[in-house]
Amino acid sequence: MIVEQGRWAKSLFVIIMTAGLLSACTSQQQTDLEQALPCPSVGILGGSEELTLSTGGSDITDIVLTGEIERVLSECVYDIDDGLILVNLAFRGTAEIGPAATTREITVPFFIALTEVNARVLRKDVFLLNLTFPGNQRSISFIHTIEEVKVPFVARIDGSAYEILVGFQLTPEQLEFNRRQN
Repeated sequence: MIVEQGRWAKSLFVIIMTAGLLSACTSQQQTDLEQALPCPSVGILGGSEELTLSTGGSDITDIVLTGEIERVLSECVYDIDDGLILVNLAFRGTAEIGPAATTREITVPFFIALTEVNARVLRKDVFLLNLTFPGNQRSISFIHTIEEVKVPFVARIDGSAYEILVGFQLTPEQLEFNRRQN
């Protein structure tokens, strides 16, 4: 009876170890696959990288704020089980408070758009960016991060099929102003 219990224990141990090794192989293969897959490309939508807020006039004294998004960076992680690519974004920019500003804290809208590369917009979300000008500073640099932007992942369509674009959410008048400036 002790011999049978010993064999049973050895058999159970062998089964557990084999299952553990197989799951480790699967996990390593999945990890290798996830690391080899590309992240979606990121960028700034042309024409939306600059923002000028004004009181409505065209004089320099009517400017409340000017801002520029200068660069976007990203990193991603694949969640193959859930069919997602989780993208963390960070964008850097500068802002300058104008003579028409009545407060040192200004909130501006920006967007993140998920597109098929060089094609249609799949999703667009608008967020608010709070800019604070401490003391008597007229200009600031800022870095804003957005965590876990969800991008769909299905077989044969990896991150290279997508592009994530960032920009200021402009009114038609602000967009026209930017076009006239360039």
